[in-house]
Amino acid sequence: MRHTPSTRTACAHCFQNRRLFSTSAPQKNSALPRPPPESGYARLTHRGLISITGVDSTSFLQGLMTQNMLVTNDPNRATRRTGSYTAFLNSHGRVLNDAFLYPLPSASAEEPSWLIEIDKNEVPTLMKHLKKHKLRAKLKMRALDDGERSVWAAWKDHTEPRWGAYNLEASAGPFSTSPEIAGCVDTRAPGFGSRLVTPGSEDLRTHLPEENQVAGGEVDVGGYTVRRMLHGVAEGQSEIIRESALPLESNMDMMHGIDFRKGCYVGQELTIRTHHTGVVRKRILPVQLYTGDQGDLGSAETSKYDPSAVLGVPPAGTNIVKDGARRGRSAGKFLGGVGNIGLALCRLEMMTDITLTDEATQYNPEQEFKLSWAGEEGSVEAGEVKIKAIVPSWTREFIFAGGAKNHARSRADYGQRAREFLEQLEEEEAQRRYE
Repeated sequence: MRHTPSTRTACAHCFQNRRLFSTSAPQKNSALPRPPPESGYARLTHRGLISITGVDSTSFLQGLMTQNMLVTNDPNRATRRTGSYTAFLNSHGRVLNDAFLYPLPSASAEEPSWLIEIDKNEVPTLMKHLKKHKLRAKLKMRALDDGERSVWAAWKDHTEPRWGAYNLEASAGPFSTSPEIAGCVDTRAPGFGSRLVTPGSEDLRTHLPEENQVAGGEVDVGGYTVRRMLHGVAEGQSEIIRESALPLESNMDMMHGIDFRKGCYVGQELTIRTHHTGVVRKRILPVQLYTGDQGDLGSAETSKYDPSAVLGVPPAGTNIVKDGARRGRSAGKFLGGVGNIGLALCRLEMMTDITLTDEATQYNPEQEFKLSWAGEEGSVEAGEVKIKAIVPSWTREFIFAGGAKNHARSRADYGQRAREFLEQLEEEEAQRRYE
């Protein structure tokens, strides 16, 4: 599958290819995307879709994904009607693909139909994995062609609580009135927005023209990538490394991508065992790249994007080490970046003030960390840059609350509170219409 060339948007694959923002020369300001607006939407050309339809499609996916295909705590075991974030694992519990799952609203209960959204470059590999497990299941699967459907990310920071309320509903939501549109809340970070899949290649506003459905204007995929990294959200197998990354280290527990109470699925054993230990020593975090003094960065809980920053972005996989110390244990690995921000898999008790056990940590607030890399002939020159791990407030709260294990205790009344909140929002909107 080839990306459609455009003069308005940068190639999404290039944003995941670390050599776009090459270290061979200082970055030109024009090469970096602008900071993302508070409201907007972006066409995600770097994402691909797989369709799975048939009477056995639900049970088939139930045995392969980390997400529950059934409505939680429903005695009738009804099939879920909302989309969700999820993942496919191998038998050793390592991530094959991070994904979004969407039920098609137009499908019948007798023959459900699902769309799986993954990294576009990974579609052939996941298709092979699915076919290996199909056996005699009664279903059909195929990879969708370019232009058949479009994947979008949409956000509106000033009204994000409504999206959060929708996510807890079993069958209602802002997409339920459009039978050709699939969608879900993007739960990978609080207030991160929503995901939508529309038929054809037309603009999103062709299908959702009203401002209360989609706010702001279209943003290129570079702006979406910046926003995603500022929120500490990894995406695709250039950042969530195939058959290497662990789901909990990739924050999939915090992102509501794993149901720890569902039945067996491929890769469940290691995931459940890690979950019950309650200790995840490494996690993907947003990082700040800099060259000056650490004190100039302050103690912000979010990284700060500066499109005018002249920095070389290290190659993916570069080890993070202590600055000024003898080469010792790696503190983490750099996964990718744009300008002066990025994502890295960090050892929490070495790079942050988070304490996971009663044992002493290696964290020192004065200690700085760096990335150093050798040059590659004709593409990348040797370089060095300092790096600081940022712990978002929601990540800190999740870890200190005991992770997903204790987080689940408060979910008994979660849906009821969400329904009440959604009803309140609808009443407020109705009042505004009559004013």
